Amino acid sequence: MEAFDELLELQALDTEITQLEHKAAHLPEAAAVVEAKRVMANLRAESETIGTEHRHLLAVIEANETAVTGMRKQLDRLAAQMKTVIAPREAEALQHEMANHESKISSLEDESLAALERSEELDATLAELGPEIAARGSNVEEAERKLREALGSVREALSGATERRGATAARIDAQWLAQYDRRRTAHGGVAIARLVRATCGGCHIDLSTSEVEAVRREAATRRECPNCGRWLVI
Repeated sequence: MEAFDELLELQALDTEITQLEHKAAHLPEAAAVVEAKRVMANLRAESETIGTEHRHLLAVIEANETAVTGMRKQLDRLAAQMKTVIAPREAEALQHEMANHESKISSLEDESLAALERSEELDATLAELGPEIAARGSNVEEAERKLREALGSVREALSGATERRGATAARIDAQWLAQYDRRRTAHGGVAIARLVRATCGGCHIDLSTSEVEAVRREAATRRECPNCGRWLVI
């Protein structure tokens, strides 16, 4: 009976260890870190997308300015030619070419103006995102600090439970310990439980009166739940 009392103590420690390991793997602080990093990543992605668009707009403006400068030079050349042209057809052709250049210049300038206005909007958005990203960075750091504290607390408790488990296991006969480990593996981590009134503490199923009497008649080391097969301590 003493061996079973110690096995029951060992079972309680193993259950505590399992619960602590589960707690360590599912801390709400860990979820908070994941969420904080997700928000931060989204903001950075948004900032990068805006930055890419902003750089593209500046490139468009620069390219348009270069193109307009070239076209104005061509217009100056065509205007100089117009002064020397006598034939009407040649003058008409030059006027048509000049009109095309002026139309393209107007279109490019309109495009550059729209790009400039959009780039200014993006500048304002980036200016707003900067402080928000910095604040979110602080949120991530704070969430990580809380996670480290929570993990430290759980690991300390886990270390204590593991140490107590080792001391308890050292007092148990190796044969019983081997049987306990096999049963624990076979029964979802719970090898032994108390019979509380008529309820098995392992499977939580009520035993009939005749089943309870049959269990009580067994030797202490042979008492098992008729439903789940776990050792029972009365």
